[in-house]
Amino acid sequence: MKKLLLATSALVLGMSIAHTALADCNGMYLGVRGGVVHYKDDASGDDSGIDKNKLMLSGALGYRYDYFRVELEYVWRDRNKHSYRSDGVTSKVNFKTYSYMLNGYIDLAPYSWFTPYIGAGIGFTKMKYSEVMTSPFGQKTVLTNDGNYSPTRLTWSVGGGASVKVTNRFNVDAGYRYYDMGSLRHIDKIKAHEIYGGVRYVF
Repeated sequence: MKKLLLATSALVLGMSIAHTALADCNGMYLGVRGGVVHYKDDASGDDSGIDKNKLMLSGALGYRYDYFRVELEYVWRDRNKHSYRSDGVTSKVNFKTYSYMLNGYIDLAPYSWFTPYIGAGIGFTKMKYSEVMTSPFGQKTVLTNDGNYSPTRLTWSVGGGASVKVTNRFNVDAGYRYYDMGSLRHIDKIKAHEIYGGVRYVF
């Protein structure tokens, strides 16, 4: 009888500890990410000057429950600068974006030390685009069709990655995302490929 009581007590204690450990994985979390973004465009072969690797940083506030995560994220991307010269005229292009996204994720093995995940997001992106032409005599002209243009466009993303659980509350992430950011006046569609790493902490 004593052995049975000891075994039962150990089982209950183990289940209690496991439940506490699982509960520690769930709840509100803060996430910080950093990486590289590479823009692509549908400019019919024209050199738009935006297809360069640039730094991205983001912060997210989310909630995790078992296999699922949902979060609000702000994504900042470094300015993309491009200059070219034609017939004595120098043109300077500046392009910058930042996004506000609602993201959802599925963790495929949420309570193991290593878990792959898939995700998708929807939100909007603010673009800032300008092109300034400088003549050989120093006269500057802002292109009327494309210059000083700052549209806001519907944006969606898909991607995936993997998480490493350092503790029940602290995770390290690495992943990839594809963005569709909509169009500029002279470019049918702005796309972006992003590779990132980051950390999440459940509080």
